Amino acid sequence: MIELLEQRDGESAKQYVTRVLVYNIVYIHLEPGEKIVEQDLCAQFHNSRTPIREALLELSRNRLIDIFPKRGTYVSYIDPGLVEEIRHLRSVLESELAVMACDVLTATEIDRLRENIAVWQYYIGKRQEKKIFELDKRFHAMLYEMCSRNYWYELVASAAPHFDRTTILSFRCRNTEKILSDHAQLVDAIEEKDKERAYTIARKHMQRYSENLGAMKDAYPKYFKK
Repeated sequence: MIELLEQRDGESAKQYVTRVLVYNIVYIHLEPGEKIVEQDLCAQFHNSRTPIREALLELSRNRLIDIFPKRGTYVSYIDPGLVEEIRHLRSVLESELAVMACDVLTATEIDRLRENIAVWQYYIGKRQEKKIFELDKRFHAMLYEMCSRNYWYELVASAAPHFDRTTILSFRCRNTEKILSDHAQLVDAIEEKDKERAYTIARKHMQRYSENLGAMKDAYPKYFKK
């Protein structure tokens, strides 16, 4: 059963269905390989087939679901090769962001990043996966915003759900303290305007996926594309 979210003001039926399905795919409420039945979605969303089909077509174009004629529609399996491409793109962009941040971030902006880390630390103690994930996403989004690289962020966000699924699985099978520590060290380097160290930390941070991939596959082998 999918988790329904509140529909936003001005959000069309198709946009709403798409957002809710992406959310459920990322949080693995819809498991990789799980069959999606249009009639069931119509009943759950209390909507006609048209916005459901439009949403499914968009997710198919984004490779989050697979539509097989006469066989059905399924949540796509996690493709390690595709996730690695996204990781590589983020590594290139965010290591450059880290260097840029040393020149442009103000003391107030650095404080905002530290507040994010402090709140994350609090929710680690509460073991609230959703909050931790949201704070992780927000930390990275703030760096793009603070460095005025919003188009870079749009590029990353368009492919983010593929990487986000592995982030959630990583949280479930590995301690998140290392990720949080990376964030704290990165902010320290930016505040000290140590560009070389900031670059190195950002690159190391984006290697966490590669470090955790084996553990994810061992814990959730049926979720990954063969």
